[in-house]
Amino acid sequence: MSEVDELKNKNLKLAPRTVVLTFDDGFLDNYIELYPLLQQFNFKAVCFMVLGRIGQDVDWNGKYVNANMKLMDKQQLLKIGSHIELGYHTFKHDNYADLTLEEIEKDLQLCQEIIKKENLNVFPALAYTYGGYYRKKGEKQKLFFELLNKYGIKYALRIGNRINIFPLRNKYVVQRIDIRGTDSMEDFKKKVILGRKKIF
Repeated sequence: MSEVDELKNKNLKLAPRTVVLTFDDGFLDNYIELYPLLQQFNFKAVCFMVLGRIGQDVDWNGKYVNANMKLMDKQQLLKIGSHIELGYHTFKHDNYADLTLEEIEKDLQLCQEIIKKENLNVFPALAYTYGGYYRKKGEKQKLFFELLNKYGIKYALRIGNRINIFPLRNKYVVQRIDIRGTDSMEDFKKKVILGRKKIF
């Protein structure tokens, strides 16, 4: 995301067929599986980290716990920095669509406190958990975007299954193509080319 931001600031065009690889949550397999692959192929990616759960078992606000799925710890986050850029994925995996503006502000504050305390290098881009944000246009959405701007968030990413046009039309509604492990190679190709599996 920082490279995209640099191109935007310099009014440069993206190279043809540019892709930004993004991963959510910060699972341990990002360190064990993803990081070596990125090194092998000299690729880079962004990992949107649940910042209040660093090094812990998966626990999304106490509602879901899986002891077999852990999140990367601080040392692992520091080690992957050559190939994986970190971003925000809320403090404890809350859905912003369900929170008040005051609760969202507190979440952003907690995220920044952790970043400072742990001395992490985190690019100010946010991936909405569950793709949730104030979707309805109007005063509430305007205040929400102003809040993101107040806390220095440069980009916010949603689930959209559409290919983005650069320069981005709305930096707080950046769409992503949802790739899943259950997708066939044919589905994968269609999603990358079209943004979705079905042509119509």
